[in-house]
Amino acid sequence: MKAPASDPIVDCPHRAACGACSLLGRPYPEQLEAKRRRLAAALAGALGRRRAPEVLPTVPSPQVEGYRSRAKLTISTDREGRSALGYFERGSRVVVDAPDCRVLVPELLDTARRLRRLLNSRVRFPFSLRHLDLRCGSDPSAQHLTLVVRDDTLPALPVEAIAEACPRVAGIGVNLNTSGGAQVVKGRIEPLLGAREVVVEVAGFALRVSPGSFFQVNLPLLPAIHERMVAFLGRGELLADLYAGVGTHGLALRRSFRRVLCVEGVRGAAADAKASIRAGRVDNVEVLASPLRRALGRLRSERPDAVVLNPSAAGAEPPVLEAIVGSPATSLAYLSCDPGTLARDLAVLVAGGFAPVEVRAVDMMPQTAQIEALALLRRPPPGRATVPP
Repeated sequence: MKAPASDPIVDCPHRAACGACSLLGRPYPEQLEAKRRRLAAALAGALGRRRAPEVLPTVPSPQVEGYRSRAKLTISTDREGRSALGYFERGSRVVVDAPDCRVLVPELLDTARRLRRLLNSRVRFPFSLRHLDLRCGSDPSAQHLTLVVRDDTLPALPVEAIAEACPRVAGIGVNLNTSGGAQVVKGRIEPLLGAREVVVEVAGFALRVSPGSFFQVNLPLLPAIHERMVAFLGRGELLADLYAGVGTHGLALRRSFRRVLCVEGVRGAAADAKASIRAGRVDNVEVLASPLRRALGRLRSERPDAVVLNPSAAGAEPPVLEAIVGSPATSLAYLSCDPGTLARDLAVLVAGGFAPVEVRAVDMMPQTAQIEALALLRRPPPGRATVPP
């Protein structure tokens, strides 16, 4: 996949105060190379320079701005009653008002601007409303808004006024989160109006994504990731998709395997995957709603011949890596959002007989320092002494 033909240097009026997009102003090829080098350094630190694989050029994003399909926005109101809507300044709890955020999908940015105007209108919002979680799926005109309230009881919310002012918001929910911590949405999201989820088209399949479920924010990059997984993993009897989320990868690869087993510990995400499977009438994908560490017996008995691993930034749990090493799987695709934990986990997998065939960063979040990476590993089947090409 080639980088975008044009190379505009994206800038943002909120750059200095916000700081989230720390690579803003750098030419895009430089951003890609910087991420490749950081990933290579992490692997060399964990595996040693001799054993670390070559890190191939970073997979570029089809869009370098206007790509982000989710915004977690914070509300701050001053003494005059004027509300700011934006992001925390790096290293502080000061809210940077961000009406011109360049990385948001344009339709989301338009809705955020409408919400900002509504917050500063005569419409009454409760003081306990602290965050707005706004997201879209493949159709940016069908958005979902979660109102995050720091209270244990539901206050009066101007739901109809929001729906009237924001025509692209197809569904509204509320989350009561009294924790006050860094996690914006915590616990159950109660529907208030309209659609309860967004829909993402992946590999010809409609995925249901409810507001509490994790999903990649750069949707145009998913085909490039799945094309590489399909080409590398090939065909087989059973694919185990671990930390499967809403089934993004397992469902995209369903035609390459006779069976797919998705294991996911977050109940809402697993419910999304099951609902998508029912709606799509898929008969070869099973979702096991269980924390992965509790499903290792099932994983061992199933004996997969290929594995997709997509954990959180914390990386894979040691027992999970041990189960993969002890399985008959000969190929593995590891999609990571943290170079440090990826390097740590690859050291365990390499010690268990796997060899990296291809490792590269994937620029899921242009303009930011965030690094996604895809590592493809293979090992010989039982009785073979070398990894086949």
